[in-house]
Amino acid sequence: MTPDETRHGDRPARRLRVAVDAAGADLGPEPVVAGALAAAATVDVLLVGPRALIRPLLPGGVPPAGVRLVDALDVVGMAEDPVAATYTKRRSSLLVAAGEVAAGRADAMVTPGNTGAAVLAAAVRLGRVPGVSNPALATVLPVPGAGPTVLLDIGVTAAAVPEWLVEFAVLGAEYARGRLGLARPRIGLLSNGHEAVKGGPVRRDAHLLLTTMPGYIGQIEAYDVLGGRVDVAVTDGFTGDVALKMYERTLDATVGLALDAVRAFSPIGALARDRQRRVTRAVRDGLAAEPGGALLGVRGVCVICHGTAGAADVEASVGIAGECVRSGVVGRITAAFAASSRQRLRARRSPAER
Repeated sequence: MTPDETRHGDRPARRLRVAVDAAGADLGPEPVVAGALAAAATVDVLLVGPRALIRPLLPGGVPPAGVRLVDALDVVGMAEDPVAATYTKRRSSLLVAAGEVAAGRADAMVTPGNTGAAVLAAAVRLGRVPGVSNPALATVLPVPGAGPTVLLDIGVTAAAVPEWLVEFAVLGAEYARGRLGLARPRIGLLSNGHEAVKGGPVRRDAHLLLTTMPGYIGQIEAYDVLGGRVDVAVTDGFTGDVALKMYERTLDATVGLALDAVRAFSPIGALARDRQRRVTRAVRDGLAAEPGGALLGVRGVCVICHGTAGAADVEASVGIAGECVRSGVVGRITAAFAASSRQRLRARRSPAER
């Protein structure tokens, strides 16, 4: 069985099917369609959006092998209110893509569209995993010499209560187990200090709740996220979004400064400059966060990428979706929350009832 196939019981394997929302991105549908067509080399792609918008971008106006068009009449713009758009544009590409997953016609969905609307579309069409109060968006950050770190939430929940941060820890741990293959992921709560008194009341209360969770090592600081100290870094969506964007911009600036310095102190020819560009590009790619984040806590695989995603980013996001499907992330999360629900029920019973 090849990596891009799934097995259902003892039936023959088939290729994964991924619904790609081709409308609503900042850069228009062109890079999204290009990335989806490239991904069709390994998975079957359902291109979702207005047919009149997508057809001109296809070779000869016809979907190639492995690609199918799914018409969606409405498009949710980046500036639109997610709640209003979700409930007024019932045939939006976001809702239609999520509906394809809910109906079993697709194994996963990928979107570079409005993040808030994408989260609502997934929650409405797929539903939340029982026990999950709020889904969280997770990304994977490479840590040279130490293995990757899962960072969540990176933009869904701006302000979290302690219990939600505990849920995020469970979501992140199961994501690390399923997708990264870590049997005992180390979990840290992102704060402004390691001491239990740091972080304000929300983080202090969350820390107390997390102390009984296997793998929890305590509160961590920002430098620990890329320091190899944890496998899962837990925070609220506001802090996670700021941290991720700061990291991405710092990486771009650092790579640019390094290239400028080499050019300034080492006058070289065109061939060497081309090699320098390749090296710096490889360094940046090796340190960059994944272009798509997995929405954890919904009953299906949904990957949300940047609104400015290029074709390569969309193709990579389809790959992330495929890994989530193959590793059974949704099933792992469902089982983990079911187990924690049973534990809470037993804890509430009297000794005679146990």
